[in-house]
Amino acid sequence: MADSKPDLTPIQAELNPTRRIFTNRNLRMESIQAVGFDMDHTVAVYNTPQFNRLCFDLAIERLVDAFDYPAAITQVTWDPDAAIRGLVVDKRLGNLLKIDAFNHVTRARHGMRFLEKDELRAHYPSGGLRLGTPRYRVFDTLFDLPEGCIFAGMMDLQARGVVTLKRDNRAVYDNIREAVDTLHADGSLKARIMADLGRYFLPDPDLVPTLERFRAAGKKLFLLTNSEVEYTAAVMDFLVDGAPGAWEDLFDVVVCTARKPKFFLKGTDGVPVPAGENPRLPNRGGKAFVGGDSFFLEKILGAKGDQILYFGDHTYGDILRSKKSVGWRTALIVPEIEDEITALRPLQSKWRELTGLEERLEDLVMYRDRLEALPGGKKEELAFLKSLISDGLAHRARLQTALKGAYNPHWESHFREGRAASRFGRQTLEFACIYTSRVSNFLNYPADKFFARPLEVLPHERWALSEV
Repeated sequence: MADSKPDLTPIQAELNPTRRIFTNRNLRMESIQAVGFDMDHTVAVYNTPQFNRLCFDLAIERLVDAFDYPAAITQVTWDPDAAIRGLVVDKRLGNLLKIDAFNHVTRARHGMRFLEKDELRAHYPSGGLRLGTPRYRVFDTLFDLPEGCIFAGMMDLQARGVVTLKRDNRAVYDNIREAVDTLHADGSLKARIMADLGRYFLPDPDLVPTLERFRAAGKKLFLLTNSEVEYTAAVMDFLVDGAPGAWEDLFDVVVCTARKPKFFLKGTDGVPVPAGENPRLPNRGGKAFVGGDSFFLEKILGAKGDQILYFGDHTYGDILRSKKSVGWRTALIVPEIEDEITALRPLQSKWRELTGLEERLEDLVMYRDRLEALPGGKKEELAFLKSLISDGLAHRARLQTALKGAYNPHWESHFREGRAASRFGRQTLEFACIYTSRVSNFLNYPADKFFARPLEVLPHERWALSEV
């Protein structure tokens, strides 16, 4: 009797793909003894458009008042789509760059204008960028995006002769970076946020049940954030929405002003937060600290290395350093997944059609090349093949145009560049054990879940899998 395939469609469709957890490396939650969380853009979900606009406005104001820029730079227009995570700033030429997984420049924008192909090749010849040099800066976090909008806008104003900045491009970007840094450092930005937390944060009703599920499964929980005590206390108190300071009972340890990524190098013990000094972080159990290092934290937790799973949004400061320096398992929070999947879902059939068409075109081109190499004959078959290829290329262009419309209007997908992964897409795959759009997505999974990585299909195996 022939084997019958079970119909798993209802099961597969039950969980919205925007709320799924995606696996890069096998992760057995049974072996995890402690689970840690960054705060900003991790357990604390920002209203990103509102936050970025505030940062943009304050930075422009700071550039005029403290850095002696002409008032005309206030003409820079706020564009929430001007920058995405993974872009690179070329401070020498004044460009924003998108690069692929091998650090090759795939598109560049100066002000509001994208460089033509010949310009791109002239400025960025073959070979990957050396991103470790002072010439470049990578946008690794969502906090970086207002800087991209300001820089592009100022380059545009200068290119059009609206302003004369009287500085080279490197100095302009460094001034923008410093202005934004000082907004964070002097407390002016955070003061505005704390005065209206409901405007800048999106409380997640599933967050507390998710943390409680981890605790019920016997996991120790810790909060590890670079934010200061006052800001951490205000944000967490708002998000958890209980009695003042009750949120700290969700965690076994709280570390503020952690100075990541330095936190993952040998340093000193943390300093206890003064008990009762801040009613929103009263430190009743003596488990809240300022500073310290990962070794101090591991000693308190009674867990170390791969017994610890850490959630964060910063590809370098949270994920790569905790993995490389102390061997923690890692979960990357990527909010952008929700927007991209939501936009692509109505175009799912086109995505699949494009994937199949790419494979078909590759076969047709290979067959055409073989026929052209044969001496004489088969002219009719060759003409027919060329017609099929031409029609296929035209159809591919239409499908690509439809899919591009689902992404960022300037940079398209965060994770891809054409058929290849972008640098950010490759980091998402290589740095994190698992990745997902928000911490509370774990509520959809058992606390002892074994996350198994999917089958990795090598190029020479693709012929056997018609659905790939």
